Amino acid sequence: MKKLNFLILLSVFGLTAGAQNSSFLLYSFKGNVTVVENNAESKAKVGKTMNSTATIKVGPSSAVTLICNEVAMFTLTKAGTYRLNQFGDSCKVSSNSVSANYVKYVWAQMTKSGGSPGSNRKAYMNNVGAVTRGINNIWVDPRLDTVNYSGGEFPLSWKSYADAKQFDFFLYNSENIAEPFYATTVSKLKISIPAFTARMKTGETYYWISAVKGEENEERKVLNYVSKEVFSSLLNDILKQGAQFEGPAEQAYRTAFMLEDAHYLSEAYQYYTKAATLDPANALYRSTLMSFKKDYEIK
Repeated sequence: MKKLNFLILLSVFGLTAGAQNSSFLLYSFKGNVTVVENNAESKAKVGKTMNSTATIKVGPSSAVTLICNEVAMFTLTKAGTYRLNQFGDSCKVSSNSVSANYVKYVWAQMTKSGGSPGSNRKAYMNNVGAVTRGINNIWVDPRLDTVNYSGGEFPLSWKSYADAKQFDFFLYNSENIAEPFYATTVSKLKISIPAFTARMKTGETYYWISAVKGEENEERKVLNYVSKEVFSSLLNDILKQGAQFEGPAEQAYRTAFMLEDAHYLSEAYQYYTKAATLDPANALYRSTLMSFKKDYEIK
């Protein structure tokens, strides 16, 4: 019996200690939410970090979503006063949690003291393509190895190791066919996808190559022309993965991140823009939009 009591006490102590050592980040809120720290009360602010000694006050018809210890996200919707040291169990990742990669990313960006927020998104994404360097004068960002596209203005871009003024662009409907079904020459290091979508069919996979005019390049990149229905289904799944409460700007930003991770770059751009527009004071949203545009040569 003494051994059993000791184990119970040890377990309780472990849970209490875990809660007391937790750190929290205010991810999203609505209505009247305040934070009490060191007997001082202040209005809630997205991005605010707190330790377990803080208290959250949630007013009627209000809600707040917190990130705990970089990995878990939970929401308080019932009016009341909550001591953060009581949420030890909420600091564990559950099977229905928002993408752990995204939660870790938001935590890292909102708590970093230097650098450009949002510039290292790919470090938290699952698949950004393989780094390749063929024997030619063209380099394509690995994030463009595969692009899923359903609509919107977005360019396919590249870099040139040569001081060239013109570039050939070729589009193929098979990975193995030698002759492109569409070819054009451009004077910029990019081409807008809508410039040639009239020649494609939704639901089909295409392959593209860019090369210095007159030179060869064998590195074909993938372009999936996705139907509106398929994209809509994916978008609905992403929207459902949010926390119990998520403000419009936070939802747009999470959606953009997850779309970029899924290689829907044009659509991700639309949602990064939406997030920055909905919350223009948020430095992370502004900085990420600028970084995204720089990454993909969007002017």
